[in-house]
Amino acid sequence: MGLQFRIVLVALLLLPFSANAARVATKTDMANEQWPTCPYKYRLEDGEMVGGPSSYNCHISATGHGNTCPSLQQARLKTVRTFQAANYNEFLNRAKNFEIKPLFDKTEKIRGLESYEEMVRMHVDGLMHPDVVQIEDKLLLKDLLKKLEIPATETYFGAHKDDWDINEFKRSLGHLCLTGVDSFIIKAVHLAWSAGQKIVTGWQNDCPHNSSTNAKLEELAEFVDKEIMGQLASEADGHLREYVRPGMTMEALFKTGGHSKRPLEAKVQVLWGKVHHMFFVGEDSRGCVSFQGAWSVLGDRTGWNLNGISGSDEVAELVMNQAFDDLVKHSEKFATEVGADVMRVDFFIGFRDGGKVEIRMNEAESVSGARYAWERDGLGKAWVDGYVLSDRMKMTSGKWDMIYMETERARSNANLD
Repeated sequence: MGLQFRIVLVALLLLPFSANAARVATKTDMANEQWPTCPYKYRLEDGEMVGGPSSYNCHISATGHGNTCPSLQQARLKTVRTFQAANYNEFLNRAKNFEIKPLFDKTEKIRGLESYEEMVRMHVDGLMHPDVVQIEDKLLLKDLLKKLEIPATETYFGAHKDDWDINEFKRSLGHLCLTGVDSFIIKAVHLAWSAGQKIVTGWQNDCPHNSSTNAKLEELAEFVDKEIMGQLASEADGHLREYVRPGMTMEALFKTGGHSKRPLEAKVQVLWGKVHHMFFVGEDSRGCVSFQGAWSVLGDRTGWNLNGISGSDEVAELVMNQAFDDLVKHSEKFATEVGADVMRVDFFIGFRDGGKVEIRMNEAESVSGARYAWERDGLGKAWVDGYVLSDRMKMTSGKWDMIYMETERARSNANLD
């Protein structure tokens, strides 16, 4: 999804999650075959993952969307609420001294009773701002990550439309041949929903070692020229269309390793410059598939893995021992630098020889499309109260009228006098 702050995505976030959405996600993202090296198993019916009582198969993308493990869900909710109760004041203390950039500042709009979803809506609306280019543009993002010394996926080539040189791009492809690069991904800087994106594998077989007119090379150059540089973002992605210059990047294709068919990612949610939680999606080195909700860790290291709340999992232990602290450090540094009250920072996770865990920042999502069923209530309250208790929020007569009417409406809905 790249750094796509999508108004359409958040509109979907605010709608009820449908069975059809789960079915599509499951068919698209999950291979039917299961590696024997994965200690957990799932069952498919009509291409849909059947929900069960274990953490591995009880999540939003399985049948039931998580209703097949009520005892586990209760334990998950208790774990999250325990963390939120213990860390609530720490988030508020961070808020008091946090420097919010104008792009993310909601001071004038906050009334003090907003839900998490209302805050997300407000967050999206604020992205129609010239400063969005500073983090939305993937080329500028890579420069920022280099400055902050945050490890990121390697960039082989990048250009904006105003400095796009098709011959220079062809030369960069030839250089990949000479340096043994066999796979990479081309991404549009200014387009959403994976538009202008192409994954290239087997490049060493297609290499134009002796000819600048190699058919594959010409095909890729034409793709970038027409499908990326020649396109504008949709009107729905107004912030991209209005502020981000058309451009492209060509980056290394990250591989988790082992039996993984698609990268394992840690998606880290930061609030007021402090990590609230992170969840893991993709496939680990054993070929185990992790969907949102199956494996989630809170900022104090509590949470659950594919084996449950207290179950032992070898891959989770590797990540916690070798990568957790760096995931926290880099995510908090990034969110603080860009001045975002809320920011999600995504990292690829790789498992290398000798049991070494490698992380590379992949993208940042100002707006997370995740449902946050366990976290949303406490997350929203700490988000709103960060504005209220830091004295940023200014009460007005109009805001108080809204609070009064909401209070009366709530009493009426509950049939109270």
